Amino acid sequence: MKKFYLLAAVALVTLASCTSDEFVGDNGSPNSGNNNGNGAISFNSGSKAITRAKEGAEAARLLNNNFVVEGIKTINSTKSEVFDNYNVNYIENTADKTASNTANWEYVGVATNSNSDAGEQSIKYWDFAAKQYDFWAYSLGGGSATVSSLEPNATLGTSAYTITGTKENLAKVYISDMVTAYNPVKSESGVGAGITEPAVMGNEVTLSFRSLVTKVRMGLYETVPGYSVKNVMFYPSASGTPTATATLYGTGENIPAFASGDAGTASFKVTFPTIGKDNIENSDYNKAHVTLNSTNKTSTVGFGTLTYGAKETGKYEKTTGDIWVQRSSNVCTWAVESGATAGDYSIVLPNESGEVLTLKVDYTLESTDGTGETIDVHGATALLPSQYTQWKPNYAYTYLFKISDNTNGLTNTENGDKVGLYPITLDAVAVGSEDGTQETITTVATPSITTYSITSNVTTNNEYTTSDDIYVTTTEDGTLIDMTDKAVLYDITKSSSAYAATEAEVLAALTKYSTLSSGAYTGRNSVVLTPVADALVLTGTTIPTVDGQTVDITAGQAAFIDHTANKLTAGHYYAFVYQKTAGGEAVAQYEAVTLTSSDDVTQYFTKSGDVYSAATTPFDANATYYARYYTVANAVYAIKVIKIKA
Repeated sequence: MKKFYLLAAVALVTLASCTSDEFVGDNGSPNSGNNNGNGAISFNSGSKAITRAKEGAEAARLLNNNFVVEGIKTINSTKSEVFDNYNVNYIENTADKTASNTANWEYVGVATNSNSDAGEQSIKYWDFAAKQYDFWAYSLGGGSATVSSLEPNATLGTSAYTITGTKENLAKVYISDMVTAYNPVKSESGVGAGITEPAVMGNEVTLSFRSLVTKVRMGLYETVPGYSVKNVMFYPSASGTPTATATLYGTGENIPAFASGDAGTASFKVTFPTIGKDNIENSDYNKAHVTLNSTNKTSTVGFGTLTYGAKETGKYEKTTGDIWVQRSSNVCTWAVESGATAGDYSIVLPNESGEVLTLKVDYTLESTDGTGETIDVHGATALLPSQYTQWKPNYAYTYLFKISDNTNGLTNTENGDKVGLYPITLDAVAVGSEDGTQETITTVATPSITTYSITSNVTTNNEYTTSDDIYVTTTEDGTLIDMTDKAVLYDITKSSSAYAATEAEVLAALTKYSTLSSGAYTGRNSVVLTPVADALVLTGTTIPTVDGQTVDITAGQAAFIDHTANKLTAGHYYAFVYQKTAGGEAVAQYEAVTLTSSDDVTQYFTKSGDVYSAATTPFDANATYYARYYTVANAVYAIKVIKIKA
């Protein structure tokens, strides 16, 4: 199963991967020395996770020993039907016993499909007068969904066939990508003799199947210093009443849903929008796409209730019991449906167009010092961009949200002022696959920041590693914004050592600092922010994802942290900072300090009247010394602290 990981930050959220690999994948090139030698067309299907000897049996189990295939051939520009909705059955230990069966998959003599106009299923041979053959298929996987007839029409890119069924039955359906086998003696546009990809006529046809549905799960964790988090309540809409059911909501009714819970049905349209020899180099070549063909949609998606954990080790929360949100992305609190286990996925309908999803929560902070002091936070939000909520068939998406001390929630709801913890950040983890991982981290703040790496599984690594290239996007009002000349990556240190600063500490260093030299801030809190790169904005219009796919963006909407060029250091924390507004001029502030003769007084100031001057040696025990720092008013920053695994 394809897996995705997304990290979001309000000081609150995360996305991770599917635990099930029961999805049939591509088994390599059909042109792998499996020439029948008899001219008959034969089929195979396999799963990457196991050896070829076992692939057929594993695929057969998932497909319930059957798939239905359509096949057409093209001679010059004329297309004709070869396989009219043929049933293909898996029969153990029958390979090579008939001319049409080289991998235990047989179609000759098998009972016809109800959608087929064929009177019987007979053997088919390769016609080398054709320039190509095209094959596509589906399997009900033991379910009873309804599938329209697979037809050799000219509208494969807009409406190849439809599948209708209940949630239970759709979860069992598998669909194949298209396989185009080209004539090895007809060289056209790079397709000709000697090629190994794509498929070649004369060889066994290997079909790659994927589950029709999508799997999604959601969890959260917290990193608030001095506090633990409990009593998380989720909003089903911007102004709805919070409930214990973990929920994300969209701006409109655009999320696919069943008509009436599990008993309702939904209809999907399967298409092949990127076919033909001119698209062979396209990463989407011959891929099956799925869109909702019925009108049953909703504005929310729910994931069950949270499974809380024990209090923080060595701390003194006054309230007892397993009621606390967990404290890292690799040990998080999951939302779990009734009867499921923590970390399990929920089955959802595909939604390849994506939808901006909002997490909005209330929660309670309790001090870890044993006093029992609590703070109620209301309406903390994070936005997941639609670019990372494009739910595709056979993919698993994990959304993790991190609650930190940088939040946009309210501790005072009487007048709507942002009082107390401001802002809250959310970390969310997004998406991985059999071939790689796609992970994003989104801050719950205004704006929200999402970080993503194709190679890192944050639910294992607790964020990123030194070998990860990281992409960063910033979202406001559900839209990715241009960060050109406004994005900087800082290495975070304190006392010259790596430091696990929080988003709030970074904000304090940017807005209250003692020195600013060559772009490096030394905060009044002694946190030092040293620029790693100040030219981060990606000029391209795509972000790579798993399986060679891409997320489309506008130039300037993403930043790229190159692990080689920027040399991320193991065990370090980095701050990605987007400066939305510059704020006012930096204003010098002075604060009286107590020094001794061992201090370097030249780092401080003395005062005469209203004038502050740099202190000079020697130390004067009768003098009053002042420390200088600068404050910047009205500057607006979006911040995401990025952790690199030690």
